[in-house]
Amino acid sequence: MSEWLEENARVTWIQCDRPWEVEEHLISTIHLPLNLEQNQRCGFHAVLTKLRRDAKSGAREVPILGR
Repeated sequence: MSEWLEENARVTWIQCDRPWEVEEHLISTIHLPLNLEQNQRCGFHAVLTKLRRDAKSGAREVPILGR
């Protein structure tokens, strides 16, 4: 996995006074399927929302070890 990240992932940042505006612009102009907030137009949104809800529900049913 780390090899894949090294070859494919890119990270950058900028300093700005109103980062929420930059975030809104990026989400509205770039396809970011794993970001659900402000991204309802993505065709994967409903699928990922259900997967996350099911995962959270399933996690709540699993006992925490060591307690």
